[in-house]
Amino acid sequence: MRLAVLGLGNMGSALAHCLLKAGYNVNVWNRTQSKAEALVDAGAQVSASPDEAIAASDFAIVCIKGHEDTVKLVSGLSVSLAGKTICDMSTGDTSDADALVSLLGERRADYMLGMINAYPSGIGGKDTTILTVGSSGTWDRYGDIIQVLGGNSANVGETPSALAALFAGLFTVRQGFMFGMIYGALVCQKAGIPMQIFSDQLPATIKLVGDYHNLFARTVPSEDYDNAEASLKVYAMAQEDALKTFATLDAPSDFMQLMYDRTKAAWHDGHGDRQLTALVQHMARGL
Repeated sequence: MRLAVLGLGNMGSALAHCLLKAGYNVNVWNRTQSKAEALVDAGAQVSASPDEAIAASDFAIVCIKGHEDTVKLVSGLSVSLAGKTICDMSTGDTSDADALVSLLGERRADYMLGMINAYPSGIGGKDTTILTVGSSGTWDRYGDIIQVLGGNSANVGETPSALAALFAGLFTVRQGFMFGMIYGALVCQKAGIPMQIFSDQLPATIKLVGDYHNLFARTVPSEDYDNAEASLKVYAMAQEDALKTFATLDAPSDFMQLMYDRTKAAWHDGHGDRQLTALVQHMARGL
């Protein structure tokens, strides 16, 4: 199996090192040649151009700024891509993903798009997840390579835009938690609570986040929102109390206001006795 890695920033270098350590034959290219040459001692073959790297490979991983840049890179290639698979580990929105896949189809190449849910230091870990979409059969041929890079990796279908949507969704979850801590810190500061005390109490809240995930996983895929132990109405009343506290302390409240407005609207539409996760259904139907 001949592999190539194009783009050797922190993440691209980590991918190349991991594949080399696993014993694969890896050809590397980077716009700054010195970054490619740094992998020679690890066993990499250095290419002078993207054409050369892809010509020497069956499966080429691209890890640069984004899908838009990968489109430019592929558009500038003179080598035939017929029979090759290009795996773009860059990011981009749904239209960028569609444009890249369309271009690769025109060039008679198979595609794979990957979303890396880890820092470079996590590449190669058994719990690291890389989610992919790809042309029919690409996971069967190259899935074992992706699982070398992340032991918990999986394929989620063939629809190019699905991965960008998954990135947006999962990023929202992570950022939602981070912004929750930030807004929580602000209201506590207004009340004179030392940040160390606030920070020390977060592990107990993080445990509840795990409980929230269990509730989500139990109710949303099945759309079973009845028999709520803590109803949407109860959450709305708690949010209202929290919102009043933000207002009393003159703390930024837009994040809490958004949550309360969404929950209250669902309550008023008759979902008060259902699970809080019924908001997924309520908001989707309101679009």
